[in-house]
Amino acid sequence: MMSPARSPSAEADRLTALRSYEVLDTSSEDVFDNLVALAARLTASPIALVSLVDAERIWFKARHGLDVEEIRRGSHVFCAHTILDPTRPLVVEDATADVRFQASPLVTGAPDIRAYLGVPLVGPEGHAFGSLCVIDRVPRQYDAETIDTIRTLARAVVVNLELRRALLRAREAALTDPLTGLPNRRATMAALADAAASGPLVVIALDLDHFKEVNDGEGHAAGDALLQAAACRLREAVRPCDMVGRIGGDEFVVLLVGVTDRDVVAGIAQRVSDALHRPVEYETRLLRLGATLGIAAVPADAMEPEVVMRIADEALVRAKRDGRGRVGYASREDATQLLRTAAIVRAFDADAAASDLLQGATVYLQPIVALGRAPVAVPRIVAVEALARWSHPAVGTIPPGDLFAAIGPERAAHLGRVIRERALAAFVTFRGAGMADARVALNLSAGEVCRADIALHVAEQVERAGLSLRCVEVEITEEALLDRVSKRTLDQLAALRGRGARLVLDDFGTGTSGLAQLLRLPLDGVKLDKQFIQRLGVDARADEIVRASVSLAHGLGLQVVAEGIETEQQAAALRALGCDAAQGFLFARPMPPDVLKGWLQDRVLGNTPGVLVLRPRSASAAG
Repeated sequence: MMSPARSPSAEADRLTALRSYEVLDTSSEDVFDNLVALAARLTASPIALVSLVDAERIWFKARHGLDVEEIRRGSHVFCAHTILDPTRPLVVEDATADVRFQASPLVTGAPDIRAYLGVPLVGPEGHAFGSLCVIDRVPRQYDAETIDTIRTLARAVVVNLELRRALLRAREAALTDPLTGLPNRRATMAALADAAASGPLVVIALDLDHFKEVNDGEGHAAGDALLQAAACRLREAVRPCDMVGRIGGDEFVVLLVGVTDRDVVAGIAQRVSDALHRPVEYETRLLRLGATLGIAAVPADAMEPEVVMRIADEALVRAKRDGRGRVGYASREDATQLLRTAAIVRAFDADAAASDLLQGATVYLQPIVALGRAPVAVPRIVAVEALARWSHPAVGTIPPGDLFAAIGPERAAHLGRVIRERALAAFVTFRGAGMADARVALNLSAGEVCRADIALHVAEQVERAGLSLRCVEVEITEEALLDRVSKRTLDQLAALRGRGARLVLDDFGTGTSGLAQLLRLPLDGVKLDKQFIQRLGVDARADEIVRASVSLAHGLGLQVVAEGIETEQQAAALRALGCDAAQGFLFARPMPPDVLKGWLQDRVLGNTPGVLVLRPRSASAAG
């Protein structure tokens, strides 16, 4: 008669510990397979197993010399007895003489167990969740060295399982918002991608309307309480199959899975809105709470996860524009625009994947001329600005303003690097064509300026082209120079200037803190944005802004370049205001390098008093 194998004490806790490893029913892994093979070889045993004792079964994570993957847990199973005492191994030298196992089917039939040595696998919680065991088909004695060998290998099994659990917990932590316990942005976007690939889906993007006021007025602890209450209410307002995520600050996302009925969506959205418009109790007072929602659907509005998310955001922004606390739905215009953006991004990525040099990228160059105190027949060219152009068969030629808004900072940095390489190579070829003293002006995007090594990267590009930094102007917009740029990067840009490069603040007057930027970096010049230039002589305020900007810049020892000049009247006004240089269609449009080279050599048209109008030779040259 077999002796029953009782369950260990705290069996529920033991099973919880086992399942925390998330290892049951997983595929074989070399580390565990190698350990059982080593155990079998070192002990000269035909069978070795890593067995995990589940509630109703024994499952083998690794096995050597045994074909079955699992057996039913019962009193006849050796491993079920092994876990009863986590402190010592179970040694059975002759199973036919042991009353616990002599009638076991594992002894009387295959695999004909006669000898068994099992060491409990014990986690840090103290629970034995399985064993590493070796089995023989003949009776044998296990000496202390053999038992110690299996103990050592069992510890290796536990160490690897603990590593597995640590990695799982780290992955979970990386996907979880620590304050609310909700999936974070990364996890939410992954879930959105999976759900969108599986069927219909509705995305609700929402912002908390009064979070900033509470956070600033009541303190961060009160703000945290508001976020936690919002997370709890969101979970309660949606269905069990839906998902709620926090993607940043006071921004949340709800994914409604399998929903196509607009009335159902409206009902859930209203529940969410109602739940988030109740005050939140905090200490002895009530905190105001509210939310604005934006809704988009897959596949009705878009198929791509990122696009449908952006469409929901656009719906939210439009709803908030009409008054906080509303629910906005995706519009056809939003969808069309964002689908176009997605198409641009896909085409750009395809271009980048095909060649790091971006076959669709083209550099255009636009001359910058000296204005001087009086008109001259042939204005001296002081620089050429390198401008990025990009096209692709799938989307055509994309205007620069649309392109950079669509591709984002990382792709813009890639494009900027390619454009600089081509501009520098072109500049080398026509420096002798009346441009010996001119410079090439290179633009840095906001994403590039944030890079700590951008100045070193620019210097390397210039040197590889065989040029001196004295041939280069580096143009940076006000927006790119906001406080997110580190002091280290500013110092490196200043070092570029120390090696001869000129630093110019582009689009001066359009940023949020233009005057402050004049103090952050040693500059050589500023470029006045065309929106001021094109209002000259039409709006007295524009005249005064330009006058004041020129006076301020000259007072700081900076040169002033005006861009966007299209008429002789604008050029005359700028000259009268003391502007140093200018660029615009009046003088020359942006041109590909080969067109510019010919233009420099032989295309100076006209010789009339006043500003000389320089134009490309053909319509195609205008770019």
